[in-house]
Amino acid sequence: MTSNVVAARESTTAMEICTKLLIGEFNGLPVIDSNAKVIGIVTAVDILRALRQGKNLDSLRAIDIMTRNPVVVKQDTEINEIIDIILQKAIILVPVINDDRKLIGVVGRLDILQQNLNEKFVTIGETS
Repeated sequence: MTSNVVAARESTTAMEICTKLLIGEFNGLPVIDSNAKVIGIVTAVDILRALRQGKNLDSLRAIDIMTRNPVVVKQDTEINEIIDIILQKAIILVPVINDDRKLIGVVGRLDILQQNLNEKFVTIGETS
């Protein structure tokens, strides 16, 4: 799980989200309300869909293009269950919430791959 997560507010423009996706090399951002509760998710696909429809990214808000009520998991959800969700729903990342539905992190495909890959390697030597 990535706990240092960037999230968008409902009022964040699609252009701001697009910029954040490009700068941060993210594939998507959770959308939270004023209480930090997850209410949606905006992905690069949502941005592409808006562009394809000829929409102005400066006038669209996260709330306009987000996927509402996304699949979320708790911090203690088993990794295999998260993998099943990602595969069944064909999604890139899953927001992680606490008991109050507040965002505490995300688990993405690459997080899972990195965790498994890093278990197989050892770093030896010093860095200068």
